[in-house]
Amino acid sequence: MPATSPKVQEDRWAALQDRPRLSEPDDGTFYALLAALDTGWTVEPPVYARPRWGSEHTGKQMYHFILRRGLATTMVSVADSPRARDFLQEQQLRVNRQKA
Repeated sequence: MPATSPKVQEDRWAALQDRPRLSEPDDGTFYALLAALDTGWTVEPPVYARPRWGSEHTGKQMYHFILRRGLATTMVSVADSPRARDFLQEQQLRVNRQKA
């Protein structure tokens, strides 16, 4: 099987950014993270936990995952949820939390 060209891989990543709306909007970013990992991106520890912006999100956190594939780097931000916390624990990823 021939190797996939970098252009085709980048097109696949771009397609992840144009994902359908879900009933739970925060689930989309978690699924985008999983899809990125499936396409060869890796998490560059630590994961950064920071307060979520917006008055409707007061007291909630976002996890910022720095992803790397070859020389490319990107970031995916995922809202705090039981699913996200389970993922962090299962993957044994270190989390850098902002001091209040």
